[in-house]
Amino acid sequence: MTTQPAPTALVLGASSGLGRASAAALLNAGWRVLIGARAGQRLVATHLELSALGEVEAVAVDLTDERLPQMLADLDEHAGGLGAAVLSGGGPEPGRAMDLDDDRLRAAYQLVLRPAVSLIRVVGGSMARRGTGSIVVITSSGVREPIPDLAASNIMRAGVTALMQTASRELAPRGVRVNAVAPGRIRTDRVASLDRAAAARVGVPVEEVTARSIATIPMGRYGDPAELGGAVAWLCSDDASYVTGTTISVDGGKGSGLLG
Repeated sequence: MTTQPAPTALVLGASSGLGRASAAALLNAGWRVLIGARAGQRLVATHLELSALGEVEAVAVDLTDERLPQMLADLDEHAGGLGAAVLSGGGPEPGRAMDLDDDRLRAAYQLVLRPAVSLIRVVGGSMARRGTGSIVVITSSGVREPIPDLAASNIMRAGVTALMQTASRELAPRGVRVNAVAPGRIRTDRVASLDRAAAARVGVPVEEVTARSIATIPMGRYGDPAELGGAVAWLCSDDASYVTGTTISVDGGKGSGLLG
């Protein structure tokens, strides 16, 4: 009796933070994982660390590269057809809505929304032709309640959420699920940098900014990246086979809406 090879998942923005945690969770769930991120020592180190968990391959992918659609097509072919794809990545620079200009909007689009469009169009299209697959985009709690001083992120991640819901309806009849995970305050380098920026802006110690933020979270702490990674792995699994077009909040209960 032959053993079926493990399905392959692609995780973009996987060299650190939420992308790395998602890749680790997928490896623990038995997936073969391609981790994509900008070339460099961080990607090399992450590949070495994650290799202890399962079969993982590192690929150099810059989400802002104009050749991204072709890179995604090549990776899908290399994998023999991806079973899942996860999009993580950094966020735009902090800033207020009144300070946005064309250059900042263009940079935010290239970093956040354009990669999501490419992933869904290229990989989602391939999955649809094969009749199976799962795509997960990692957004932000700012899609439910805009976060002060993160105007560009709020705008672009809301666009990613609208894209996710629209594509989910188009792809569901063809066996492909598309969902999002919206993290709240998770202990990542990105959140730490935002806390430092907020502290500098208002002139208080960063510990005070962090304490104020934690005070707004019912669970009384920042989340661990692994807690978000678990949600991503679940959405990619057969256990979530009837879940599509939805956003799962991983925010310690901070969101106050009736539906998450």
